[in-house]
Amino acid sequence: MVKGKISLKKSGAGFETIRKSLELLAKKEVLVGIPEDEATRENGDIINNAELLYVHTHGIRTSEMRAEMQKNMDNGMKYSKAHSMYIREHGSPLFRVPPRPVLEPAIEDSKEIIAEELKQANISALDRNPAQAEAHLNKAGMLAQSAAQNWFENPKNGWPPNAESTIKKKGSDVPLVDTNELRKSITYVLRDK
Repeated sequence: MVKGKISLKKSGAGFETIRKSLELLAKKEVLVGIPEDEATRENGDIINNAELLYVHTHGIRTSEMRAEMQKNMDNGMKYSKAHSMYIREHGSPLFRVPPRPVLEPAIEDSKEIIAEELKQANISALDRNPAQAEAHLNKAGMLAQSAAQNWFENPKNGWPPNAESTIKKKGSDVPLVDTNELRKSITYVLRDK
């Protein structure tokens, strides 16, 4: 084994290019979800796809939870007015809807392949190739989007089955899969912070 010192030069054109490339990468973010401007539902519901996904992720709120939400909103926390109205309008009769989270568990389940693309984005930035770094960020976004869309029928989701009344109404025992409108509305965006 050879022991020695390694010197790192922190100046010059190469270092400056790498620094700029890393700064550009640090200014990017990949977001997965349902963008507000693409959230409307085809059937004209008062609740949009983003709000519907939120409800299914967290379940319907009890009156105590709604009171806490109102207190938070009064103190400046942002909840959409449509979401607040929907909860107030439908209240506790819908409390039987169990949480069926999508985004976080789906991305957690696929974190290794997503993380590999993020790693490759960093490597490309270090190699002074910002276009390739951005391509890897886009691929990470596509992988996360696909994981979330596929989560609806992934047996790992652990969702409780539909209630008998829901099965009779929609004719299926598969939770959240009816028109596929909600699932198809999940996407990713790559944007500057």
